Amino acid sequence: MDQPNFDEPDAHVMMRHAKSIMRFLLIVALIATSVLLLFLPPAAYLAALAVPALFLGFVFVSYLERQSQAKVLRRKNQSKISQNEVEMDVQYAGISTAIALTVFLGLGTFILAATLVDDWSMVGMVAAIFFLLSIFLLFPYIPLFIEEAEHDESDKLQHEAEYHEEPKV
Repeated sequence: MDQPNFDEPDAHVMMRHAKSIMRFLLIVALIATSVLLLFLPPAAYLAALAVPALFLGFVFVSYLERQSQAKVLRRKNQSKISQNEVEMDVQYAGISTAIALTVFLGLGTFILAATLVDDWSMVGMVAAIFFLLSIFLLFPYIPLFIEEAEHDESDKLQHEAEYHEEPKV
């Protein structure tokens, strides 16, 4: 048995989940654009605005997912996780947190704008202003969120390395 028997990298799992979420959001945005074009044309641009950003996010996450596969990161007879893989897992935890934070802020500001504004032609502008305002207000904390996610991933990997350490004979 020449293949190591350890799971796929955490970075790959994180990016696979992010890719699934981005794919789902892209499908929802395309369906919403079509439905809004039929029933509420002045608001159709709202869903259509998200499509290019979601598509670029999907392409970026797909690239990261492909780069984090075990067959790319690991050599044939590798017996433990390399330092390169650990660094990638920690870095991708920060990227995953940044993507999730951006998606949640975007959805939250859109929902807030949709509930506050009566004219659908103004919702996009109000949502963009709310999004920029939330980024401005959270700017000092965003790096802390990302750093905390990276620190948690690093601690998890260190704990797993200690737990799975081979006994000395």
